[in-house]
Amino acid sequence: MSKNVAQIAVIKPLHNLFDYEIPEKTGYLKPGSRVRIEFGKKQLVGFVIKITKKNNYSNYKLKKIIEVIDEEPLIDKETLNLFMWISSYYHAPLGQVIGIGTPAQFRQGKNLIKKKIDRPYTITDNLSKKFTLSREQNDAVRVIKKSLDTYKCFLLDGITGSGKTEVYRNIQCHIHKKGLQTLIIVPEKNLIPELMDYFDSRNLRVLEYHSSLTPKKKFMNWSLIQNCEVDIIIGTRSSVFLKIPKLGLIIADEEHDQSYKNNSEAKYNARDIAIYRAKNKNIPIILGSATPSSESILNISKKKYIHIKMRSRINNKSLPDLKVVNMSNKKNTILSEEVISSINKRIKNKEQTLIFLNRRGYSPVITCNECSWIPKCEECNLNMTFHKSKKILICHHCGRMKKFYDKCFACNSSEISYIGEGTEKIEEVIRSKFSKSNIIRIDSDSTRKKGQAEKIFDDIKKNKYDILIGTQMLSKGHNFPNITLVVVMNIDQSLFSPRLKAIEQLAQQLVQVSGRSGRGLKKGEVILQTSFPENEDLRCLIENGYEKWVKDLLLLRGNLGLPPHRNWGVIQAKARKYLDAENFLENIKKIIKKNREIEIFGPMPSSMKKKANLFNLNLIIQAKSKAKLNYAIKDCIPSIKDIPYSNKIKWTIDIDPIDYD
Repeated sequence: MSKNVAQIAVIKPLHNLFDYEIPEKTGYLKPGSRVRIEFGKKQLVGFVIKITKKNNYSNYKLKKIIEVIDEEPLIDKETLNLFMWISSYYHAPLGQVIGIGTPAQFRQGKNLIKKKIDRPYTITDNLSKKFTLSREQNDAVRVIKKSLDTYKCFLLDGITGSGKTEVYRNIQCHIHKKGLQTLIIVPEKNLIPELMDYFDSRNLRVLEYHSSLTPKKKFMNWSLIQNCEVDIIIGTRSSVFLKIPKLGLIIADEEHDQSYKNNSEAKYNARDIAIYRAKNKNIPIILGSATPSSESILNISKKKYIHIKMRSRINNKSLPDLKVVNMSNKKNTILSEEVISSINKRIKNKEQTLIFLNRRGYSPVITCNECSWIPKCEECNLNMTFHKSKKILICHHCGRMKKFYDKCFACNSSEISYIGEGTEKIEEVIRSKFSKSNIIRIDSDSTRKKGQAEKIFDDIKKNKYDILIGTQMLSKGHNFPNITLVVVMNIDQSLFSPRLKAIEQLAQQLVQVSGRSGRGLKKGEVILQTSFPENEDLRCLIENGYEKWVKDLLLLRGNLGLPPHRNWGVIQAKARKYLDAENFLENIKKIIKKNREIEIFGPMPSSMKKKANLFNLNLIIQAKSKAKLNYAIKDCIPSIKDIPYSNKIKWTIDIDPIDYD
C-alpha cells in the first residue's frame, strides 16, 4: 500500500530533504506551501518541495505533517524553481537558500499582509516629466529599447558622472508603460535613499528591501511586492529572491562590486542570479558600472553581453586631473605638503574635500617600546586595531574586543607607539591642521545608528562640511556636486596582496572614488599618495585608463589559466585543530574523481590561517567547464558525512569565489 509523502526542506544547514506523511484529511497540498512539522523534538515551519507516493513498508514509520499553513503556496513555481537552481548551482542546502530568500515573519508561519499603497496613480504619470538626454544617453536608450520584450544582457559601461541613472529611468518609463515592474539591485543599502528619492519624485510606487528594515517592515514590503502593489523595488542582494509577479526589467547597478557576493551561509552572487533570472523570464537586464568586472568584460568578448559605452560626463563636464605624490621619501609624513596646500585652496573657495582611506580605527598596529609587546587576537592570532574614540582594541576579523588604556598588557609601560593610520587618526591630524573647518568622519563606526548615514549624506549636499574623511562607503554611487578634491591614501598594501581579486578591486576603488571629484560646475582634482608610484599596475591604470588596464589583466589571467578564464570552486574547512581540517579536505580530494578537465590544488591554509579560534583551509577545484566543476562537487557531497570526524568540521562550498579567507 502506498501513501502520499511530502519532501520538505527545513531552514538548517542540511543538504537532505525530509519525508513526511501527508494526513488523509489534508486537502490538495502543493509544492511551495508552508507546513508545520515535528523535527527532532521541536516543531518547525518547513517548505514542501515535492509530492510523491511511497510504499508503506512496515520497518519504518514516517512522521505526519502537523498543520498545513498555506491553502495556496506563497512560494510560486517560478520562485521555487529559482531557489532550487541556486541550491544546485552553489551547492547550498535548499532550506538555507529559502531562509535567506524570505523574510523572518514568513518563515515563522505568519500570513501575507493584505494592504495597498495609498497614492494617486496613473500608469503614464511618470512619463510626463521630460529630461534632455546627452547623445550617449540617447544612444544607450535606443539600443536597449529594441529588446524590451526579450532577454538581453546590457553592460552599461559609463564613466562616473556620465548619467547612467537617467538611462535607467528612461528605460523604466517604457517598462512601466507596459504595466510591468522593475527591480533595481544595489550592492549597499547606503545607495538606496538617493535612488528612492529619484524615482519616488516621479509619482511611482517605490519600495525598498534590505536587511536593515525591521522584521515587520520587511514583511510588509515583501507582501506589497507579492500583491503587485509596487512599480519599482530598490534593494540589496537579497532582493534578487523576491517574487515579483509582473517583473519586466532588472537593473544591477555597480555590477562589479564585491558586496553582491554573499559570504555567509549560501555563498551566492546576486548579480549572477539576476542574470539567470532575467534569462529564465525572457526579460532584459542592465548591468551598470564605471569599472566593469573582469567577468563582464570577458562575457563581452564572448558576445554574451551587449556593450554600451558612455565616455563623457553629462553637460560635457571634464574628468578630474590626477596628481601622484611619491611618499617613499617622506617617512613619518601622513599628509604631504601638496595635499595640505590643495585642501587650503578648497576651504578658501568654499569647496569640499574627500579624504579616502579604506581602514577603520586609529592604528592597525600598536607596540610597546619597552618590551616589544603587540596585542594579538587570541582567537585569530592577528594584530588588533586600536580604536581611540572608544579606548578599545578590536579584531577586525572576528570582532573580539578588549579595553585599552594606553598601557602595555605585558609590562604596564606607558611607552606605546601607534603604527599606521586609520580613519580616526586621519581625522585627528586633519582637525589639528584645519581647526576652523567643519570636518566629518564617515565609516561603519560613525554611522551605526539607523538613519545616521542618510542624514550625513544630506548634510554634505547642503555644504555643512568642508572636509570628509571616509572609507569605501563614500567611494561609489553618491553625487556630491561641491567635492572638487579627492585625496586617496595608503593603497600600497593592496598593490601586493595575494588575494585573487585584490588588484582588480583596488583599480575599481581608485576609479570610483576619483569619480566623486568635480561632478558639479567646478573642475575636480585627485591626489594619490603612494610609496610605489612606479608600480606597473598603477602606472598602466593612470596612463591608459581602466578599460585598457582590465583587458591587460584578462590577458595575464588567461595566460596563467586563472579565473575568469577558468572556473573555480573552493571547499573551505574550519576546525579547532589544523590536522582535522587538513585530513577532512584530503579525504574529499580522494573522493573527487580527477581527470583531464578537473584540477585540484591543496589542501592549503587560507590567507587568514586562523579566525575565531578555528583553523581555515581550502581545497581549490578548477575546471574549464562549469558543468564539469559542478558535477565533480555535487558527486562528492553525499560522501562527506562518511568522512571520519566530519562532525568536527565546519565546511562550506564557494562557487565562483571573489575572495576567501
